[in-house]
This record gives sequence, C-alpha cells and structure tokens, in this order.
Amino acid sequence: MKAVSIPEERVSILIGVEGETIDMIRELLKAEVDVKGNDVTIDSEHPMEELRAYNIVKAIGRGFSPEKAYRLLEKNSSLAVINISEFAETDSSQERLKGRVIGRKGMAKDKIENVTDTELSVYGSTVSVLGPMKGVEIAKKAVEMLLNGSSHGNVYRFLENNIEKVL
Repeated sequence: MKAVSIPEERVSILIGVEGETIDMIRELLKAEVDVKGNDVTIDSEHPMEELRAYNIVKAIGRGFSPEKAYRLLEKNSSLAVINISEFAETDSSQERLKGRVIGRKGMAKDKIENVTDTELSVYGSTVSVLGPMKGVEIAKKAVEMLLNGSSHGNVYRFLENNIEKVL
C-alpha cells in the first residue's frame, strides 16, 4: 500500500465530476484508491500498477490535469518532482525561481517541454516533470540548471545538445 497527501484544492480534480477521474484510475490500474481529506491511499495486488496509480495521483496533486497525468500510463514514462525550497529559502526567492523556470511569456517552460517531449507543472513550491524517462531526466537537469542560476541561453544549448538522447 502507498500513501500520498495532495493539496486540498487538488482533491476535487483527483475525484473528478461525479467521480469519473478516480473511477478511471481504479479501473485502468485495478487499484483501490481511497481519499480521506487530502490523504490518498493506493493499494493493488500488482506492485507496478500500484506505483503507476500512485504516480498519477501524485501528478494530479502537483498541478497536472488528469489528461496529462494519464501520460504516466505509457510505457517508460516517469514523474520527477523538484522542490524549489532546496534552491531558495524565502518565499520571494522561490517566486523568482519559479519565474525563471517559466520564463518570459512561458518561453522557457515551452522550450523545455517541446525539446524533451515532457509536461512541466510549476505548482506551490515544486516543479514537476512527466513524460518519457529520457526526456524527464534531461528536463529535470535543465530545470535544476535554471534554479541554480544558469542563464537561459546555456540551458537552451544544453537542451539542444541533448535532444538526440530524447528522440
């Protein structure tokens, strides 16, 4: 059994209209998914399905829509969560770093997503990445470079130099 807490405002998105989202997760992954407050428990006889259900719930909790979170059903897909508070202590510094990851008019976020075939969610004090494992690995590194202060130009060059690893 796995357990995860998600933000209260994301619980209704996890459940979905008339329970459709949580029912789909239960049906597709043959897993028991129970919600009590903002605590979610996942249980399945199949460890891999349990892990996949856990990752989908976690992704929805980190700001992804259910449709985007379902990408975790694809073979060789993964989820990475980067805690911005590991890079900045104050709220204002964390907000500044979130802005760096998003970029002017969303350009940095879009560039990372497009080059690595991933989805990014900047939510709360985290940046989450989901998609194919290789793409997630490269996107995570690019995000960490931005959080560590690398220029956007250097990050874009890093992405271009590693694009063949994603394809």
